[in-house]
Amino acid sequence: MELRHLRYFCAVAEQKSFTRAARQLHVSQSGVSGQVRDLERELGVTLLRRNQREVALTPEGAVFLREARGILEHSERAIDMVVRASQGQYGKLTVGLCGPATSPFLPRLIREFRRRQPGVNVALKDISPAHQPEALANREIDIGFTRSLPAAFQKSLCSEVFFREPIVAALPQGHSLEREQAIRLAQLAADRFILYSRECAPDLFDAIVALCKRAKFSPRIVDSPGLWQSVLTMVEAGEGVALVPGCVQHLRSHGVSFKALRDRGCQSEVILAWRADDPDAICDGFLNLLRKNRLEIERSMQCP
Repeated sequence: MELRHLRYFCAVAEQKSFTRAARQLHVSQSGVSGQVRDLERELGVTLLRRNQREVALTPEGAVFLREARGILEHSERAIDMVVRASQGQYGKLTVGLCGPATSPFLPRLIREFRRRQPGVNVALKDISPAHQPEALANREIDIGFTRSLPAAFQKSLCSEVFFREPIVAALPQGHSLEREQAIRLAQLAADRFILYSRECAPDLFDAIVALCKRAKFSPRIVDSPGLWQSVLTMVEAGEGVALVPGCVQHLRSHGVSFKALRDRGCQSEVILAWRADDPDAICDGFLNLLRKNRLEIERSMQCP
C-alpha cells in the first residue's frame, strides 16, 4: 500500500468530492479516482459511496480514514525528523571529556550548542585520553579530546591538533623555588616526582620523562595517580613535585605553586578526534563551533 493511495483517499473523504480533492492535490480527477479504486481493490473493501452529487464514506471507510490519517501524520513526522537529522538539527551527540583539558571551555560550548540545536540530545562521557580513540572506534562517543592518536587508529579516525599548552611545574608550598617566576627543569633534578598515570596518558607521561632526560636527569617517580586532582593533592602534601599541562592550573590547589619552564619544547598537545568514515551533520556542526572558538579557547587555557 502506497502513501499516495492514503493521501488521495483522505483528500476525497475530507472534500467529499473527487473534483475538489483533485484540485487540492493539483492532479487530475481521473488520477485521484484511479488511485482510490486501486486502494479499494487492494483492500477488497468499498470505502466510498459515489453518486452524482457527493461522495460519502462507508462505515468501513470511516474506520479506515482514522487509521489512514494517523499513518500519514506519522510518516510526515518521520520525514521531518529525517530532514532535520540530515541538517544536524535532530539526533544525538556524545562528547568525550578530557579532564582539565576540556573543563575550562567545554561546558559553555555545550550550552551554546544546545541552545542552537534544541533537537539534539548532547551527552558527555568522562574518558581518559588513552581510551578515547577506542571509545570513538566503538561508537561510545562521537567526538573526543585526547593527547595523541595511536597508529592503529589513524586510518579510521580523523584528528587535528586543537590547541597546544605549556607544561608547567607544580611545586608544594615552601619549596625553595617557590618565589621564582620561571625555572629550569634541571633545578628539579633532586626532587621526587608525582606524574600522571602512564596508563591514562602514555604519550604525555613519556614526553615528560623525555624532557627530564634532555635536562640531564631521570625523574625519581614516587607515585603516578590516575586523577589530576590527586596529583595536586600529593604535591600539596609535600610528596613531591609534578610536571603538568597548563590546564591543570584551573583545578583547585591552594597549597601548590605553578611555575613556567624555561626549557624549550615544554608543550603538550590536545588532539580533537572523530570518526573518518561516518559523515554526520550534528558532529560537523559541533566541530565547526569548536573551531570558531579556538582562539578564545586557547586564551582560556592560559594561567589563571
